[in-house]
Formats: sequence, structure tokens, C-alpha cells
Amino acid sequence: MAIGNGSLRRKAASNRRVVVLVVPPVEELDLVGPIQVFSAANRLAGKPVYSIEIATNGKDLKVQGEGGLLAFLAETNYQGLSKNFDSLLLVCGVGTRNVRDPALFAWLRRVAPTVRRLGSVCLGAFLLAEAGLLNGRRATSHWRFSKELARRYPMVQVASEPVWVKDENIYTSAGIAAGIDLALAWVEEDCGNAIAAEVARELVLFLRRPAGQAQLSVSLAAQANEMKSIQELQVWIAEHLHKELSVQLLADRAAMSVRNFERVFAREVGMSPARYVRQVRVEAAQRMIERSEKGLEQIALACGFSSADLMRRAFMRSLGTTPRALRLLAKTVVQKRAATVARRAWSQRKMQLSNLHSSPSSNTGSGGIRG
Repeated sequence: MAIGNGSLRRKAASNRRVVVLVVPPVEELDLVGPIQVFSAANRLAGKPVYSIEIATNGKDLKVQGEGGLLAFLAETNYQGLSKNFDSLLLVCGVGTRNVRDPALFAWLRRVAPTVRRLGSVCLGAFLLAEAGLLNGRRATSHWRFSKELARRYPMVQVASEPVWVKDENIYTSAGIAAGIDLALAWVEEDCGNAIAAEVARELVLFLRRPAGQAQLSVSLAAQANEMKSIQELQVWIAEHLHKELSVQLLADRAAMSVRNFERVFAREVGMSPARYVRQVRVEAAQRMIERSEKGLEQIALACGFSSADLMRRAFMRSLGTTPRALRLLAKTVVQKRAATVARRAWSQRKMQLSNLHSSPSSNTGSGGIRG
């Protein structure tokens, strides 16, 4: 199945020309995810903010996906790209992280100082490192490959936890879905918070993750637990956030001593029980703030915070923002969405009226109905 990018290029006259350079075969979502973000930003902004071009390092313009189910059609080889593009995003696959293409690396070194942003998705960091562009810089990649990246490229300051990292104009991101987070960050830089949040909602993302958030979220880490008792306890915690969840209570629930429970929980989950409960409460409160009209005090009590002020402190520690700011952002997104719908409805109505007035049956000329 071959998918071209012609429909994206027809959104021409863009302020931001983004080139997605692929070294195939690639993980399909690494390529499609960021492109979908830019496309959604165009639609939700009501104007062509981005034009997107797919280029490849091969002579064959067909870009194969690693899964073998999808193939994509690039427009050109990277050497055929015209100049003056705004941003470049590099995508490769597990196998192609080891590609040695001196011509490509030389081209990347020439282009890097001329573009506003140079980014990579997942294992694309290996190619940027091979080109020497990450020397002395902080960078990230998929957590499974971070030790390999650090070992092979000791001059790179590898950060294995963040979802994405920015060092001057070079951005690197973690695995798969983190490419979407990076693209959302670019949209936020270009279009502002409201549009980026609206795109996240459009794509039904659970949470728009900031750069500093760990690759393994609380929810993902919970799924990786090997001890059934801890897994069951995590489900119980999520269902009883409004209760007083002391370490003693949780230890009793898991049928362990407090000391052993804290040790086992930290080993299995990667954080203390108290920190885990706080993080789950923050995530639950965030969902309620974005999706309901309940007051902040009511939300705080429902999620186990004894007051709205304690909830605010927990938000600042975990998310770097306040519940009130998050609610204002959510309201702004809703208002902008309603305004966009109203504009589209009015445009459609104007077009219908125009067609009605210009149709032959609406006048009494020779083509009309005679009495």
C-alpha cells in the first residue's frame, strides 16, 4: 500500500516548510505521527501553517515500513530538495540506525546551521550523532537504546529519561509516540499553546507531554509490573483516590510490612508509594479539569487532595503549571473550536446562498420556467 504526500503539499503558501527525511525502512508511526500533527494544525488553525515534504536518502522513492504492511512515497531524494526550508525532521528504523552514508552526513552538517530546527524521531539520533551534530550536546533516544547511544558516541550527553530534548536548534525525541510529542512542541512554538492543545485533543491523546516528562509514564510503568499483588494494588488505588492512602494502609492491603512494601513497590514501580499516589491523583485531577465544569475545590477532594491549594502545589511539582492555568487553557481551546465551527458553518451557508442565487432556476431568463 503506497501513500503519497500530494494532499499535504496542496496546502501550499505555508509559512513553515517542514521536510521529513526518511532513511528506510522506518517504523511507520515515527513517520505518520508527526505528519498527522502538522496536518491537524493546518486544519485547526484555519490556514496553511505548514507545508510538508517527504524526502528519502535512497534513489528509490518508495519508503518501506518496518512492519511490511505500509509503504510511503517520498517526493524526492534529499539532494533534490530546494533550499530555504524551515525545519528538518529525520526518521529512520531499528536497522537503519546503523546506516553509514557519508554524503547524507555531509549534507546534514551543511544544512544544520541553516534551518531553524533540526530534529530526529527515536533512533534518528544515531544518525545525527554519526554525522557529528550531537557532539557536546544533550540528546535522547528510545530508552532501550540509550546505553548503546552513549557507548557508541561518548561525546553525546545522553539523557535516557526525557520524552524529547532541545539543545539550541537540535531536537531529539524518544521512541514511537514521542515523535508526536516533539511535533506538538513545534506546533506550540509556532502557533501557541491553544492550537497545540487542540491538536492533542483532535488526535485523542491522553496527555500532551512536556519535554521533561519521563519516557515511561506512571500508567506504562504500572503495566510492566511483574508482581500481581502490586498490580492489583495499583488498580485499587486508582479506584479509591478520594480515600486517605497512607503507606501503612497500602502495605496492609498488599499484606506486607511497611518496610518490605516500600522496598518492593519502589523496585516494581520505580518510585515510592507516596510519589506514585500523588502522580495518579494529579493525572486524575487533570482529566477532570479538562473534561468537566466542577470547581477546583470539588475536584481536589474527589481526587484525594485535602484542599485546592495542596492540589495546586502537586500540579506545580508534577506538571509545572497550576490547575487554574490548565482550566483557562481548556476553556480557550473550547472557545476557539466553537469559533472555528461557527466560521465554517457561516462559510458553507454563504456558499449555499451564492449557489442558489446563481443557479438557472432562480432567474426568469430563457433558461427559467415560463408561466
